[in-house]
Amino acid sequence: MAVNGKDQKGVERKRPNISREDRPKPHDLNAEKAVLGAMLIDSPSATDTAIEKLGTARAFYSDAHQKIYDTIIELHQKEAGIDHISVAKTLSDKGILDQVGGESYLTEMQNLIATTANMETWCQMVHERAVLRRIIDACSLASEKCFDSEKGATEILDEVEKSILEASELGKKLNIFEIKDMLKLTVDYLQKLSKKDESVVGISTGFAGIDDKITGMKAGEMFVIAARPSVGKTSLALSILRNVALRAQNPKTVLMFTMEMTAEQIARRILCAEAGVPERSFRDKNQTKGEWQRITGAATLLSSSKILIDPTPALRVMEMRARARRLKSQNKIDLIVIDYLQLMRADVDRKNDNRQQEVSLISSGIKSLAKELSIPILVLAQLNRATEMQKGGIPKLSNLRESGSIEQDADIVGFIHRDTEKQKDATEDEKVKGLEAEFIIEKNRNGEPGRIPLSFFPLTASFGFRSRFGDEDDPRNN
Repeated sequence: MAVNGKDQKGVERKRPNISREDRPKPHDLNAEKAVLGAMLIDSPSATDTAIEKLGTARAFYSDAHQKIYDTIIELHQKEAGIDHISVAKTLSDKGILDQVGGESYLTEMQNLIATTANMETWCQMVHERAVLRRIIDACSLASEKCFDSEKGATEILDEVEKSILEASELGKKLNIFEIKDMLKLTVDYLQKLSKKDESVVGISTGFAGIDDKITGMKAGEMFVIAARPSVGKTSLALSILRNVALRAQNPKTVLMFTMEMTAEQIARRILCAEAGVPERSFRDKNQTKGEWQRITGAATLLSSSKILIDPTPALRVMEMRARARRLKSQNKIDLIVIDYLQLMRADVDRKNDNRQQEVSLISSGIKSLAKELSIPILVLAQLNRATEMQKGGIPKLSNLRESGSIEQDADIVGFIHRDTEKQKDATEDEKVKGLEAEFIIEKNRNGEPGRIPLSFFPLTASFGFRSRFGDEDDPRNN
C-alpha cells in the first residue's frame, strides 16, 4: 500500500506508507466490554472510576463502545438511573441503538462479568492501549509532516515529543484534597525546612547570604541573574556551578548551555577559578610550581565531577528542551545553567514579531522546561544601557534588555552590581583581596528581596563571600 503525493514540481509520486494502516492499532475489546459492563451494573461507582481513569470516550478503540460510554456519562451527569434498559432507550432516542449492536449487545456486556472488583485493572488495560494508539497517531502525523511540511526537523521532533508526553498524561486524574488531609504533610514540610533539608530548601548556591533569601534553587524554578556586560554574570554562574557540582553535601550533575564561549573556554575558567590561579600566569609564562600543583589538584577534583557543557551557538528552545530531556533520562541532571538568554532563538522565526516578543517566547519556554523536568534553571540575562544612567547605576527590573516576560516568568531575579569604573584603577593587592560587589535580589516569588555583599576576584573570574564589616569594624583594630 502506498500514499500518493506531489513533488516540488507538482508531479505525482508514491511513497511507502510507514504508518502501516493495514494493521489494526492496539486494542482490547474484551477489556472495553468489561469496563462498560461494570458501568451498567454498578453505577455510579464504576462510572466514577471510569471517568477518573479513562477520561473521555477517546480511550475506547471501538466506535460503538465510544458511543455507549458517552451515553452512560450523559445519564450519569443527569443523575439518572443507569442499566442496560435506560442506556438502550437513550441510544434508541438518538437513533444509534442498532449502530452499537442493539439491546442484546448491552445485555451481552453486562453478562460478561460476574463482579466489578477488577474495574481498575480493566480500565488500566484500556488506558495502556489508548496511549499506544496516541503514540502511533503522533508518529504517523510526524511522518506526513516530514514529507510535506515546510517545518524544520527540530521543530517536528519537538512536536512529536510533546505529543508523546501528552499521550502519557491521558486519563490522569486531577487530585482534590481536603486541608485536614494535608496537615501532616505541611507539618513535615516545616520540620524539613527548619532542618534545611535539601528536598525542601532546594539546591544551595554555595553563597549563604543568597541562600538565606531564596532558600536555595528549587525544582521547577527559573532563577535569573542579570547584569551589564563584563560585570560578572558568567563568573557568578560558574562560581555557583562549582559549588553545586563540587562542594554540595551530595554533588550534583549540572548541564550548562553556553552560547557566548566555547566548551574549552568554560573548562579553563572553571579549572583556574577552582585552583585559584590566574590564567594570565600561564599566558605570561610566570607560573610557579605551587600554582601548577594547585592546577593539578583542581583537575583531579573536577575529573570526578558531573559538569556537562553544550556550546551550541544561537540555540533554540526546542533544541535545548530535546537535549535536556534526553540527558536528564541518562544522567539525572539536577541543575541547568543558560549563558545567556538573549543569545537564544525562539522556536519559530516570525518575520512580523519584534525582538521583545521573541525573547518573551524564549523566557516562557525556559520556565516551561523547568516545570516539565522538575529542576531549577539558572538563566543569565543582559541589562540595557539605561542602567548606567540611573542613580548609582543600581539596576531595576525594567532594565532587563528586551525584557519581554522575563521578570514575569522568573521566580527569582537578581542583579550583580559593582562600580566597574572605579574598579578599573584597582591595585593588584585589591584584586587579590577581592573587589566589592553586591547581589541585589529584586524579585523573589517565594521569599523577600534583599542585598547580599559579595567579593569579585577578577584575576580568577570568580565570586566569594564578603563580610558586611570592614577592617575598621574589627574591635581588635581599635
